[in-house]
Amino acid sequence: MFQEPENYRPPTPEGKQVTYTRNPCSTQPDGPRTLTISLLGTHPLWGHHLWNAAKSFASYLDAHPDAVAGKTVLELGAAGALPSMVAAANRARLVAITDYPDPDLVDNIRQTAEANFPGELGTRIHVYGHRWGDDASELRALTATATFDVLILCDLVFNHSEHNGLLKSTRELLARNGRAFVFFTHHRPWLVDRDLEFLELARQQGMRVERLVEEYTGAMFEDDPGDERVRGTVHGFCLTFC
Repeated sequence: MFQEPENYRPPTPEGKQVTYTRNPCSTQPDGPRTLTISLLGTHPLWGHHLWNAAKSFASYLDAHPDAVAGKTVLELGAAGALPSMVAAANRARLVAITDYPDPDLVDNIRQTAEANFPGELGTRIHVYGHRWGDDASELRALTATATFDVLILCDLVFNHSEHNGLLKSTRELLARNGRAFVFFTHHRPWLVDRDLEFLELARQQGMRVERLVEEYTGAMFEDDPGDERVRGTVHGFCLTFC
């Protein structure tokens, strides 16, 4: 049998920690000025990047802390979980952080939570694996209403095949008077219309869609094809029930 030569395959990149510095003009006086975000070395579900949409929403949240203060918050598809960390820093009453139920992704989020809010994992901050559209009993059990005041969806709508499941989880877990924040970038400019189908699907299922942000941040990947201006712009929306 053929035996691969030594060093035939490149080594798997090691994980890293990224320091996110919050805007001092928007930060609570007694809150953390920086947050430590753990990123995997590589992952097929993109948990190894700190996405521009997440950073844009984190900035938005620091400028609007009342959006989460004293509220229950759930993040779907969290990856590095920066928005959840900012929500916790802005005094959210409870923060539930989820991503696909892959041990590496979930453990990485737990590491981030423990690094920034030691001792609060399992009390104010909870981490679970959750596949969009699947049973969410564990998440429902975290709140008295079985729903959350705020949902966070950052850079998820490019998963076109998962729109139905993502919206199902959003509608089932969002409180009737709650708000779901949807921030994203069109990473593939030729598929803009496919990205936006998620918002249209939300409208069709009785949700109000409000634009909040359109911000140029620069493209995540310089060498990717397509209009750089399109790839480098973050769009932010808020979904509520009509």
